[in-house]
Order: sequence, then C-alpha cells, then structure tokens
Amino acid sequence: MFQEYDQIEQQIAEHQAKIQELQEQKAQAERKKEGVIAFDKALINLAAEYQMEEEELYVARGEQIVDWLVGQLNDEDAPDFVQTLKARVARSLKKGSDAPRRTRRAAASKSGEPKLEVGHYRNPYTGGTVEKKKRNPKQLNQWVEEHGLETVKDWKI
Repeated sequence: MFQEYDQIEQQIAEHQAKIQELQEQKAQAERKKEGVIAFDKALINLAAEYQMEEEELYVARGEQIVDWLVGQLNDEDAPDFVQTLKARVARSLKKGSDAPRRTRRAAASKSGEPKLEVGHYRNPYTGGTVEKKKRNPKQLNQWVEEHGLETVKDWKI
C-alpha cells in the first residue's frame, strides 16, 4: 500500500516537472511572439521614416530570403508555409511540363480569338450583320465579349 503511494508521489513529481518545463517553453514562445510583433512594428516605422514601401524591403532582402527558402526545402521541420510554397512550385512546374509542345505553325495559328465558324452572324438585339472569313472581325469579338461565345455561335445565319 505504501509502495503505491510512493509511486503516485513520484508520478506527481514527474508531471509537475513536465508542467514546469512546458510553462517555461510557453513563456519563451510568448516572448518570441512579442519580439516578432515588435520587429514588425519597427520595420513599418523604419519604412515610413525613410519613405519606403514594405515591398521594397522584401526586394532589398530578396536574395537572402531566397537563400533561406532554398535551405529550408529539404528540411522536414521547415515551417508550414515553406511546405505549402514547395507544393505550389511543384504543381506549377508539373503543369508547365505537361503542356504539349507546340510547333511553330501551331503556335502561329493559335490566337486569343474565340473559335467561331466561317459565315455570317446577325445580332438579334441590334440587327447588325457581320461576315467572318478567316479571323474574327472586331465587331464579332465585341459581341463575344458582351454576350458570350455560346450565344454568338447561335447567331450564325
């Protein structure tokens, strides 16, 4: 019976030591948080004092930021935002490599204009008629912007 009591007392002492350690870690984290807030305010004040935008500070430190990020990429304990950035870059690179390679002819013939068949189109609202031969006339492009491609396709006569 006394043995159980001693074990419980020992466990309580261990837990109290762990609680003390966690409280110290919490106090350190709070101090760091206060430091980050103070640093941010100091940067804002310095930027205002020297008539700089915050983005200009990032540009000025750009190389150091990139070096730090590159160093973090292989670190499993990297902050969450580094892992998110790494995933976004990987997706972006994957999208770029999945795109089929275009020949010069295909790239030259490809334009930003919508695909409409050759023929005559009549706008039912204005009564105006436009003929499409090879490329979309300006008026036809305006109709597509205003009413949408599918609607204008239905105006073919």
